[in-house]
Amino acid sequence: MESNKYAVAGWLAIVQAVIFPLSIVVGILEQGLMGRFRDFNHFFFGPSDIMLIIFTVIAIYGLLMFKKLLNEYYDYHDLDLLIIISIWWAVMFEIVGLGLGLIAIVYWPINEIVIAVIYLIFFTAAMVTIGIVDILIAVKILKVKESFNEYIRAFGYISMAAGILEVTVLLSPLTLLLIPVTWIVLALIFFKGPQQVEYV
Repeated sequence: MESNKYAVAGWLAIVQAVIFPLSIVVGILEQGLMGRFRDFNHFFFGPSDIMLIIFTVIAIYGLLMFKKLLNEYYDYHDLDLLIIISIWWAVMFEIVGLGLGLIAIVYWPINEIVIAVIYLIFFTAAMVTIGIVDILIAVKILKVKESFNEYIRAFGYISMAAGILEVTVLLSPLTLLLIPVTWIVLALIFFKGPQQVEYV
């Protein structure tokens, strides 16, 4: 039996499903620690940030492999641009997020209202942008859903739900619950293997 060239991507997708909620838990613990030791409140970079950088790097690889799978086994290229946009969005989100943290460190103490407004503007723009991208991805997948297997169709439905929540901004934190689910579904897509792909 031919080995599945996407198996590594599948295992890394499972790592993603674990590392993301773990980074959230670590981040909450960090905030609690900083609350107890207020003299250290100006340190914004911690283990959770490192975990999110790792998450972003693996996400880039996973999205590129998903694009490759669609190209290779379905000859489907309509998502190519949107996937590349998603990758650049992830990179810029991480860079800007870390950059704002660095600015806060350099210019500490900083007016809390100013930093809150900056974060709000950044977060709103980021959520609306990726929300639109996720909805477009979902529309393209579901438009030709009969051509794809059940896991790719599930990915389309999850992308639609995530996109709708993201563009509302206020409900966007709920997408945190969908991120591990999304990566589990991607793992199933990768593990399905070339032998079982439903060709168009």
